[in-house]
Amino acid sequence: MEGVVIHMGNNKINFFIWSFYRAGSKFRNFVFRKRLGRKQWSAKLIFSIMSFFGYFESRVYLNTGETEIFDHYVPRLLLKRWRVAETGTDKGSIFRWSKSKNTIEKVAINSIAGETDWDIGKTKGLPSDFVRKKLFAEVLESKASDVIKLINTSSSLDLTFLEESTLAIFLGHQITRVPLFHDYLLRFFSIGYSQKLIDHSDFGNKEILVRKVAHNEIGISYEQLQNNNAHTRVAGGKPQRLLLSLIIASDIGEKIYRGNLHIIEVPENSTDEFVVSDNPVVFLDFERKTMLRFVPWWEIGTKDFWIFMPISPKKAIFYAKSKKKDGPVEKNNEDLVQLVNFGQYLSSSEAVFSSQKDILERHLKLYANELKRQL
Repeated sequence: MEGVVIHMGNNKINFFIWSFYRAGSKFRNFVFRKRLGRKQWSAKLIFSIMSFFGYFESRVYLNTGETEIFDHYVPRLLLKRWRVAETGTDKGSIFRWSKSKNTIEKVAINSIAGETDWDIGKTKGLPSDFVRKKLFAEVLESKASDVIKLINTSSSLDLTFLEESTLAIFLGHQITRVPLFHDYLLRFFSIGYSQKLIDHSDFGNKEILVRKVAHNEIGISYEQLQNNNAHTRVAGGKPQRLLLSLIIASDIGEKIYRGNLHIIEVPENSTDEFVVSDNPVVFLDFERKTMLRFVPWWEIGTKDFWIFMPISPKKAIFYAKSKKKDGPVEKNNEDLVQLVNFGQYLSSSEAVFSSQKDILERHLKLYANELKRQL
């Protein structure tokens, strides 16, 4: 017997599935609003329930297939924390240093750090906005924004397991959604195809992609990626690259979550501030003894990285394999602030952003020689 059907435009949804979809959405909002999941056992239970409801959410999603929309690969929830003013005409503006032009100008936040249809995938051969509207806007960015706001307004680090997991997953996706990552992903496939380590038939099997690409069991090295400038075509084009980046992001997020979260605050007596780039997650590699412009994603969780991302002009988060002896909040380390800021300029594809023009000017003078040496 068929279930009751809800008509939404030209779409039909089974009432049973729709009910579970609504219940899942309400449950997710409830646990975040009440900040549940402070104990590990309760967090695991919540994750299990959310996974159950997630099945129905994916079944209910109504794809509009909208295209020609500007997608931020650095989300507005992050960029707006560097806006020039909280009110007035400059509320939607930010200062941008352009690497290619070597100029600083005030620009609209709505027009930066993104590309048209960057988050558009494909479903049954048609454009799909599931990643844009459901995964990023409704779920991940919405909840991550609340967690980041909580950190920025708190004097201590007090997150639930669920909140810290959300932050780690958000960080994983931020690593993989930027153009620089996609460039290195193409390099990875260029090497894999040329050495017959990857075959086009692999794209039909998620388990194989996780092993070969996310875990890099085929053994492509970081040095090979650095020395390979060849561009290749991933079967399926950009939608397939989007799918691959999501698979890798999920794997990275789980590894980051197993690390230890810390906060860096700009010292109260400092005139400096954090800036943010169009590739905002940067890495300090202790084995290679350098800041990495790009991270070999398969090494996250196994090698000793510090992973940094600014979340406001005054605070940045970072993950490390071990806990710092002096606690999770670093308040008086000017050198670490400088290190994070240098990483923003080093890792940027094209732009670095700030709420103040003079901060960008000061940094460019301070880091000029080292940037010339490393870029």
